[in-house]
Amino acid sequence: MPILLLFLVLLLLLCAAVLLWPLALWNRYRVGTSRRRPLRWLTRLNAVLIPASTLLFLGAMLATSLLVDHAFAYAAIGVLAGLLLGGLGWALTRVEHQPGNVWYTPNRWLVLGLTLVVVARIGVAIWQLVQRMSGQHEALAQWGLLGDQASLFAVAGLVLGYHAAYAWLLQRRLGRWLR
Repeated sequence: MPILLLFLVLLLLLCAAVLLWPLALWNRYRVGTSRRRPLRWLTRLNAVLIPASTLLFLGAMLATSLLVDHAFAYAAIGVLAGLLLGGLGWALTRVEHQPGNVWYTPNRWLVLGLTLVVVARIGVAIWQLVQRMSGQHEALAQWGLLGDQASLFAVAGLVLGYHAAYAWLLQRRLGRWLR
């Protein structure tokens, strides 16, 4: 009986997570486009840890490429595209200076675009799962690069590369004004 209760609780938690996902995405977009006042310690920490996480991700993809074809190549391409997108994102960021204060506001369209890319890739992953479970592997082959499992790593690399470049440029450009 306690095991059935545990499974019921886990099922309810999974349903709650799925139902609350749109709210979490909306909140992520809202926070991602809000006007912010950067903190010195957090900006420095992000400028070091996010690029380090990106390098760790690439190392993990190198190991994963032993099991999943093209994992490292897709991840590296995604990181490079993300680094370029992070530079573009910083160029489109609005920075406001006042004596003793600085605020920045990320570009809404870029944040929305990244959010939609992640949502679309999760949708494709769910579709791939259904296709694999039903044994329709030829349907996956028709999608080309999107039908490949490793394309999920490209999107992860895109997001990590974007945030790595953005955090580094934020520290580099705003570091002198931060308290």
